Amino acid sequence: MSQLKSPEACTSLADIRAGIDFHDRQIFEALEKRLGYVKAAVQFKANEQAIPAPERVAAMLEERLEWAASAGFDPQFIEALFGQIIHWNIQQQIQHWRSIHPASA
Repeated sequence: MSQLKSPEACTSLADIRAGIDFHDRQIFEALEKRLGYVKAAVQFKANEQAIPAPERVAAMLEERLEWAASAGFDPQFIEALFGQIIHWNIQQQIQHWRSIHPASA
């Protein structure tokens, strides 16, 4: 792959696609790292019922909506995107909890 160009410096569709692929990989890697933190949080949860933390989810979504407003993003898109990410990660954390606490599942 040639050197990654800024969107403004792209001179072909191949340049654009290379940039999109690069950033999609960055998103994937960020989600992977995020999941590591989510799983690590299990050690601080007293029980499986403590995992969903609806107050934390609400606060996180509110903050992400503020980020969206600052960046000029569609708030409905950001709410749906982060809602999906958060709720999927909660399910992953529950599964992880159950894998290390099989007797309490």
